[in-house]
Amino acid sequence: MKIFKNRGDIYISKSKKMSNQAKILYALLAVIVVFTAVFTAYLHKNYSSAADFFARGEVTTTEKEENIKEILPETEGKTNFLVMETDENKEKIHYIFLVQADRDNRAYKTAALSPDMSVGDSTVQKIYTASGGAGLKAKLTEYLGFEIDYYADFENSGFVEVVNKLGSYVYISNEKIDYSDNKEDDKYTLKIKEGEQTVSGSETSNLLRYFTEKTKNYSAENELILKALPELLNEKNYENADSLFKLFMKNCTTDITVRDFENGKNGVMVFCTLSTDLTLYSAATEFDDTNKLTDTSVKNIKGYFSK
Repeated sequence: MKIFKNRGDIYISKSKKMSNQAKILYALLAVIVVFTAVFTAYLHKNYSSAADFFARGEVTTTEKEENIKEILPETEGKTNFLVMETDENKEKIHYIFLVQADRDNRAYKTAALSPDMSVGDSTVQKIYTASGGAGLKAKLTEYLGFEIDYYADFENSGFVEVVNKLGSYVYISNEKIDYSDNKEDDKYTLKIKEGEQTVSGSETSNLLRYFTEKTKNYSAENELILKALPELLNEKNYENADSLFKLFMKNCTTDITVRDFENGKNGVMVFCTLSTDLTLYSAATEFDDTNKLTDTSVKNIKGYFSK
């Protein structure tokens, strides 16, 4: 049957039999209709508009970071910590350092000290032997002229366990280190290659001890601490903050309480969330021939850690 009489006439077959091509076209049309219906229902359920759907994939990294910062709690204040590791008999300090969490400026600050450092007419080691971590914290607060809020006194195995639980991090060494200290009751071995490598608890502990006891390179100790803190205290570990705090309490002697931890949780959230966007400072530590801090070092440390 012919419809119209001009160019473009349409012919309709008299046969009721459908060709293969027509079957294919009808099948494709059915698929398109079904897909359109499903897609429309999905959009209606999950997005307020088509613009919202297409815009979601175009949020830049900067916008995401700004959104994260907007939802973080406002925090303020500075908290100073004294951290040390000893042998398993709690007799000898392997290393000791100060850390400040500066919530005003969102920064970590460190100052590595020496166990042999003179404090008045005594030394850090002698004060610790006589009165433990709490007594040492009080003496250093008085000597340095600023408040040390808390102390954490680890044995070697406890420090290693806590760092291992936090994870590993990338450390870049300027030298190859192959060193063994064969003291009978307090030995350790350190093998570090030159360049970039992944380290965890035992390597961290042994590096800090090596810089303190063997090379007395307190600048390298500061750099290691500032490398480890942001990488270990990260957003993933914040999700397990409660269990990690229990592990911390189990493995050290400290005056940090559960209430202190709960009160400071907003600060922990901010530091963990912004772990790659924190400012890092280290106070240079230098000693004279009598193991007293030089005047310049005292000034630097006070400048960083005073509140």
